[in-house]
Parts: sequence; C-alpha cells; structure tokens
Amino acid sequence: MGKRRSSRGSKAAGHNRAAPTEEVDSLEWREARDCAADVRALIGDGRLNNASAMEFAERWGVSRATVWRRVRRFRRDRSLRAFLAGSRGRHTGGKLVGGVVEDVIKETAREWWHRTENATIAEIYPSVVSTCKARGLSAPSRATVARRLALLRTDPANFKGDVRKALQDRSRLVKARYSVTQPLAVVQIDHTVADVFVVDPVSRRCIGRPTLTVAIDIATRSVLGCCLSLEAPSVLLVALCLENAVFPKADWLARIGVDVMWPMHGLPIALHSDNGREFHSAGFRRGCDLNGIDAIYRPPATPRFGGHIERLIGTLMRRVRLLPGSTYSDLLAARPRRAEAKAALTLADLRGFLVEDIARYHTRRHRTLGMTPQTAWDAAWSRVGPGKRPRVPSDPLEFRCEFLPLQRRVVGREGIELFRLNYSSDDLIPELEAGIKRVVRYDPRDLSRVYLERERATPIAVPLRDPRIPPVSLWEWNALRRKEPEVVDRGDGDRVRRSLTPEDRAASNRTPKSLQARRRAARKAAWREVQAIAALPASDIALQPTLTSNDVGAPFAWEVLE
Repeated sequence: MGKRRSSRGSKAAGHNRAAPTEEVDSLEWREARDCAADVRALIGDGRLNNASAMEFAERWGVSRATVWRRVRRFRRDRSLRAFLAGSRGRHTGGKLVGGVVEDVIKETAREWWHRTENATIAEIYPSVVSTCKARGLSAPSRATVARRLALLRTDPANFKGDVRKALQDRSRLVKARYSVTQPLAVVQIDHTVADVFVVDPVSRRCIGRPTLTVAIDIATRSVLGCCLSLEAPSVLLVALCLENAVFPKADWLARIGVDVMWPMHGLPIALHSDNGREFHSAGFRRGCDLNGIDAIYRPPATPRFGGHIERLIGTLMRRVRLLPGSTYSDLLAARPRRAEAKAALTLADLRGFLVEDIARYHTRRHRTLGMTPQTAWDAAWSRVGPGKRPRVPSDPLEFRCEFLPLQRRVVGREGIELFRLNYSSDDLIPELEAGIKRVVRYDPRDLSRVYLERERATPIAVPLRDPRIPPVSLWEWNALRRKEPEVVDRGDGDRVRRSLTPEDRAASNRTPKSLQARRRAARKAAWREVQAIAALPASDIALQPTLTSNDVGAPFAWEVLE
C-alpha cells in the first residue's frame, strides 16, 4: 500500500463494518478496505477518468498510474487483494514510528478519552511528547499523532460507557426492511439444532440431534446451500455451508445419492447474520474481506431482523417434525416422551430428506414473491443481463480455506508451531521471516496439516513435521494434552500414536451405552472420513525430527470437548 495522506472511515462509501481488531485489521488492511470502498463507488458512479484518478491519487498518497493499476486489478479480481501490498517497499504492517512510540500514543489517547471523550490533539499531543521525553524516546510529529488518533477514535476499546456502545452500534449495518431485487445482493445465514434425533448407521442407536446451517438469497428466497453436522455451531460449519452455497452442486448431489435439481449458487455480495461468535471470528471476517463480501450484523437479541432465514428454518423444521424421532409435538406444544427411542434416520438419511424438501420448496409458490423461488431466480438473472452468471471462485478448497479458523504464527527455521504440534515443509523455505507473524489456517477436524496464507497466491499446505503422529482432530488433541501432558511435552511421536490408537480394538468397537458417548463416537467416525479424504501426498519434510521412542503407553480413553 502506498502511504495515505489521511485516514478515512467507511462512512463516505456508505458502508458499515464490524469493529476492527488488532489481530485481523492492521493499518494497511483497513486502508485496503477503504480503497476498495472508494473504487466500488467510483465504478458505480461511472466517473472513471483522469480527473477522478488524480482525485484518488491525492487521497491515497500514490501516483495516478498506481490508481489505474489498482482499478484494473480490482476489476479483474473483485477482491481486497487488489489493494494489498506486494513485496516491494515497506513490509505490510510496518510503520516508520517505532512500536514503543505507537504504544505511547495509544495509551495516552486512551487515558484522555477515559476521562473525557472530547479530548483532541491539542490536549493529547503535549502528553505524548512529555511521555516520550520521560522514557528517552524520540517524540513523533504532530501530524503523525493526528493520523494515529483518527484511527484510534474508531475503535470502541479506547472509550467507555455510552461512547463505546455508540461506536459499536455504528460498526453494524442494520436494516429493518429489505428492498433487494438483485440476486446474491444479500444472503442470510444461520444455524439451528434440528428437531429430530438421528441414529448411528451401524449400531442403529440414537446419537443425538444434528446442527443445520442454511443460507438463503433474500431477493429470490432461494436456498443457496446447507450443511448438516454433529458439530456445534462454529466458523467451520459456516465455511462448509458457504462452500456448498457458492459452488454448483451437481457433483455433490450425485455423491450423496440425491437426484434433484438445485441450480442456485454463487458468491454473495453481502452476508447477513446474527452476532454469534463464529460470525465475528477472525477467520470469517478475513474470508469475507478476501472475497469482496460485506458482513452485515443484526442487532443483538432481535431475530425479527433476520426474518427470512428464521422463517425458512421454521418451514424446514415443520417438515422434519413429520419424521420418526421428532423432538417437538405441535399438538402438545412440548417434547414428546421417549423421542430418542423412536429415532430411525441416519445423518445421511436426514440430509437426503432435507435436500429433497429444499428442491420441493423451490418449486412451490412463495406467498411474498407471488411465484416459485425457482422462477424468481431465473427471472432475476434474466434482468441482470444476457449471459450473466453468478460469480464463482476458481478453487473450492482455497475458498473453504479462506473461511477456516486462523491463528497468527511466525514461520521460523523449524517451521510452524500450532497447538504444541510442529509443521514443516520445503515449501516454507521462501516464507522464512523472523519475527513476522503470518496467518495460519487449520481445519479442527484434521490437524495433520495447516495452511499458510499468502498474498495473491494459493495457501501452502504444511504437513506435520513428525510423520509418526496420526491424523487427529483438535478436540482429540486437546483431550490428550489434558490427560497425558507429559507425552505432548516430550514430543514422542510413537507414544502419541499409541495414545491416539487404543490397542484394545474389541473394547473400542463396542457401542457406548450413553447418548453422549455414542454421539462422540459418531463425531470421531466423521472426523476419520475427513482425514482419509485429506490424506493426499504431502510435501517433502524439510526438517526430520530426532525423537526417541518410548514403549510405555496406555490405551487412550479420549473425551471430546462439547
């Protein structure tokens, strides 16, 4: 990014965004988001000429040629990557002012604003100068402090009371009514626990109620995608649902054995959700930024502002209540007795039923639309223009990876350390950068590899450094760390393998008695399927471990975190 002469919020572009966090939104990242908002407005107004280019060159602090290059890249990629810094110039996240001085500015501003939110540069700058002199630091210029204060004023964490609440509310786009005519302009997404128990496909014993994640297009009321899982609502389920919603579903429908038509798909312009932790997570927000998706949040405890998705979920659940093992009786307005004993459908059976019911929903007349969602979808795209089709990312796996949970880690000479596990590959050699934290994505169901995010390039899949450690889920690994911390601390791959692979196969194959234990066993089986699919030929290991084997080990009776 070129150096901007002034910091601008998103107000001029008409966008409300989630409050930035230090973990995700660096100064350069926020500036890139502002530049993207500027270019969207520029292209929308049709003012793409030398005069407007010169205007943005002055605003961004770059040359006019750089403005044209960024506009061309944005038209091609339609994402935030067009404005992220490359390898030339200062490193992304770097500042001319030292980190200690940055902390002095932030601490001083926060102290003043905790006393009075009306404190300005006139009061704060002399305090910054005196604090720097007292600590033997070189004081920054008044202009530098002014630029930092412009950014700090937008962070609710720097204020208290009503001011903090007001800033939090400003960062959330709220609409009481929708007037959306373009397909994929706004897509609502939400979770629910299905109103039916499912059974294990082998033992036919009840394993609990699954979680359903659904995405619906507001303009056409079409269901874009869904995800059914035994996991609790999380950013992982959001990533899987979005992958199902964005890409064509013909291959997926054939794989699950359901013969229906479900043509709705495409990359949304905006995602509307509640305030669940997964929708405010770093992985979700960064994935939205990378794919040019605006995140819209409804006010807390106001489900009426998400009425479209709530109504759809209610419709689907009323159909689910017709199935054996239903957990709610409309006549009794309560849960029927012994619902678990009546369960008969597996997770795959329930998924097939829901997909078929969604296909029927698309062909039924919608009362609000006055037509079927299928007809509304086709008509909406005919209005967009001849030959226009939904935007679809080039790589489904890369798209899913961009929404997975993330951690920031340094890529060192020994690779990447995450959850006390070490990852290394020859592909990391060009990425070595001492002291710089990078974004590392991971799939909680399979910790056999992690994904190092790169600017304008495909993420690098980095396998475990020790090949003796078997594929393991995050929940199993955390359980092992609690149960046998000495095995994890020693890094003994052989003992870890024995702990994660019980020797008593007969005992491990017996059907657990409790519902909770059966559910955990079913989740473990689902993780193993994911791990088997992901077990592709890995890159060569750059650093071979030098660990000693220990024959002492007991079967691992693991417990899963709920």
